[in-house]
Amino acid sequence: MNWNLKTAAQALALAACASTAFAQPGPGFGLIGEVKPRSTADMVAAGITSPFGIGGETTDRGYSTFENWRDYLGPLGASKVRIQSGWHFIEPVITSPATYDFSKLDTIVNGVRAQGVKPFVFLGYGNEQAGCTNCGTKGLGGVLPTGTGRQKWLDFVRATVTRYNQPTVKVTDWEIWNEPDGHVPAADYAQLAVQTAQLIKSIQPGAKITIGSFTSGVLGGATSDGYLYAKSVVDYFADNKGATVPSADVSVGFHPYWALPDYDSYPTQVAKFDALRTLVEGRGFKLRQGENGAPSTACQYFALCDTAAPFDETNQAKYMLRRMLGDFWRGMETNIFTIVDLHYDSTKNTKGLLRTGTWQYNPNPASGPKNGDQTVQARKIAYGSYQNVTAIFDNRLQRIANHGCTAPYGHTVHAYSRNDAGVVRNMLVVWKKTTELPTATAGTTPITINCSGFHFARYAQSSTLRPRFADLLDGSVYQLTDTSVVLNNNAGTNSVQVKNLPVGDYPVVIADQGLVIFQ
Repeated sequence: MNWNLKTAAQALALAACASTAFAQPGPGFGLIGEVKPRSTADMVAAGITSPFGIGGETTDRGYSTFENWRDYLGPLGASKVRIQSGWHFIEPVITSPATYDFSKLDTIVNGVRAQGVKPFVFLGYGNEQAGCTNCGTKGLGGVLPTGTGRQKWLDFVRATVTRYNQPTVKVTDWEIWNEPDGHVPAADYAQLAVQTAQLIKSIQPGAKITIGSFTSGVLGGATSDGYLYAKSVVDYFADNKGATVPSADVSVGFHPYWALPDYDSYPTQVAKFDALRTLVEGRGFKLRQGENGAPSTACQYFALCDTAAPFDETNQAKYMLRRMLGDFWRGMETNIFTIVDLHYDSTKNTKGLLRTGTWQYNPNPASGPKNGDQTVQARKIAYGSYQNVTAIFDNRLQRIANHGCTAPYGHTVHAYSRNDAGVVRNMLVVWKKTTELPTATAGTTPITINCSGFHFARYAQSSTLRPRFADLLDGSVYQLTDTSVVLNNNAGTNSVQVKNLPVGDYPVVIADQGLVIFQ
């Protein structure tokens, strides 16, 4: 049975939506198996890396419990996991000199590293414990530490970075605060970011720093308040960080919670994304998608809960696939929010790839987890879809920018090549861009793709090596049973025609044999 479908409930869910949600190839395609998942440990052992991360947020505040999702992390194939440190909880009693309790964070850092996953550690938020004066507030949207509280913040940062830098280097990827735009003045955040980055680098010269972690407002265009906030922060940081914080070690994070999971659905949208990227890269920094994902149910309180139609588990997976592969094409690190449903005090946030038990308001239990049953009940469709991506896409794939492939209006076509010791294999990734997700029109349509700068290299060498077709939503892999799908595949002219390829509003792959490993 497919790793994606470990429960009867999931199998029934897939069967119920198969008529409209998943690609159903017609003549010329024969089902031969499913994408074989690749764990993070498998990738590390093979010397393979990828830009795909996963969220492990809110463990600091108890809205998620690491022990519940620990065993699902490694098999997912994520290279990194985002962890929130939680100053308020690490320094629960204010003493002089300071005393810290790193036991929870130690367990998480050691637990993810044991699976080959690298920790991406968020430093924040503030500390509201008695006696911590001007130390900011402990949650999203709060106040930054100032005055004597700023020094205590820097003491906490020093203690945290030092702990995971010696005697063994365990963490090298640090994020400074989260979504300050809309909550704190840009100048105040920029100053905190510079001070914190300089301190981190004084302890760990090889550290990678992520600043900003801005909301989707920064994609509003060059005259928008969100963009101007980001520009103020980025410019100040660049001008004041000093030589000890090389620009090459700095990323600027953003969180694109839009119902449109693509950056190029409209020309105006392209211009807005390009404005942000130009700002960041113009200062020598990297752009990093640090948090994004879709809910799997109707919701009220969180990002993307205001869509016209409620999300479900199928559309959650489609949204995630388009985000991951759109970011991959653009060469960005990308982090999906999040591995497991989160039991906030207000309600459950269902953006997890793992479904938890019943939410019930209980923010201060005598024992056990907060707010109901946080145990994992099932893998959602998106969990398997994420595995399908990490099983195929990694650092060995090279973009073919000038592929010359055309498809019907509204479709995205990306082309990649991989050279394994002189054996070249090529691949196309295709999906239909919709106005937004979720969408009620989830069916697939056979399309024709004509390429003038791309061909299937292995197929050109032997007519027996026909390309394979893979559905990234459910992991099904198909062989081409005749010559009616891939036509005029010519290495000399570097061209090919693909006919009757079933494509819907999520990515599918057609690739030379050896790129999609199946079972």
